Amino acid sequence: MSAQGGRYDNLTEYYTERKFQGVGISIGLTRLFAQLKEMGLIEETRDSISKVLVIPMNEMASGFALKIAKNLRENGVNTDMYSNFSKDMKAKLKYADKLNIPYVIIIGEDEIKENCVMLKNMNQKTQEKVGLKEVLEKIK
Repeated sequence: MSAQGGRYDNLTEYYTERKFQGVGISIGLTRLFAQLKEMGLIEETRDSISKVLVIPMNEMASGFALKIAKNLRENGVNTDMYSNFSKDMKAKLKYADKLNIPYVIIIGEDEIKENCVMLKNMNQKTQEKVGLKEVLEKIK
């Protein structure tokens, strides 16, 4: 494992008019974990701890999506929310797939009106509309 540290006086001058003294330290955690995986001392299971990625289709759906994400978190489900509206759905699903997130919840205008979500199982490549009370049952 490598570690570095030192004084970084006047480093803030690059970003602000004020001068600050500074010290810092960095340890190579990514290198450490890579070596531990290589030696078989730890097992890599997923690239993300999230079990669910909530995707609001637009800004209007964000409030509803936040409530869903909050409810999942309160019930012990690690949940992330994708809030970049400039990306298309294919890119958003690719993101979930890349991080090996097993479930995606998609929320658009129809889901808000019907008080439900579109639940996509990324492993089985299936999706279904699910009532809010059923979501926890489906993903646990």
